[in-house]
Amino acid sequence: MPRKKKTPSQPDLLETKLSELTLLIKELSPQARIEISFEQHEDEDAHVRVYPPPMVRAEEITRIELKIGERCNDILLDTGLFIIGAVND
Repeated sequence: MPRKKKTPSQPDLLETKLSELTLLIKELSPQARIEISFEQHEDEDAHVRVYPPPMVRAEEITRIELKIGERCNDILLDTGLFIIGAVND
């Protein structure tokens, strides 16, 4: 009899998606500092704050913001996990 695929628990899924998001951020800005918090103000599951190095141009920051926003939206639609991503300069 075929084995049933195990569905990851929500904390495991959140950890996986945060790891994926962290890898994306490091690809976009290898020198960026990343902070992850699990504080909840409403329905969010986690916050990811990105601090790029000071020499990064405004256009690059905008590109990073858009990519992180797209990925957070994809995660929400795919899994229901609400991760807020922000780039602080």
